[in-house]
Amino acid sequence: MFKLDDKHLEAAKEIAKKHRRKKSCDNCYERGWIGVSEQNLLVLCTRCVEMEPAMADWKEYVQQHEELKEHFSELFEEKPAEEGTATTAKVPEHEHSRNQPSNPRNNTPGNRRLGHTKKIG
Repeated sequence: MFKLDDKHLEAAKEIAKKHRRKKSCDNCYERGWIGVSEQNLLVLCTRCVEMEPAMADWKEYVQQHEELKEHFSELFEEKPAEEGTATTAKVPEHEHSRNQPSNPRNNTPGNRRLGHTKKIG
């Protein structure tokens, strides 16, 4: 199983610190990262770290180190554009409507208590 070296972990911590956008955060305690995974990978704080620039910097760091390229190869794979998104087809109006009634019943099944009768039991 792959485990990230400590020198690369320190670099990831510096990248997280560089891309923090808030001064104080209760999630990460102003570090920029929440914790470390089993593979010794950094878990970034989604509240105070700008993810896109941080990932771009991490990609640059991985490209500079050959031993990391094989483990992070999925970062560099380009996702193919879906064919259905290129052309916008008009969706029939009835497909937008819900299948649920507009005024759902609020009662629950069971015995009804009518009036001010006392419950026995």
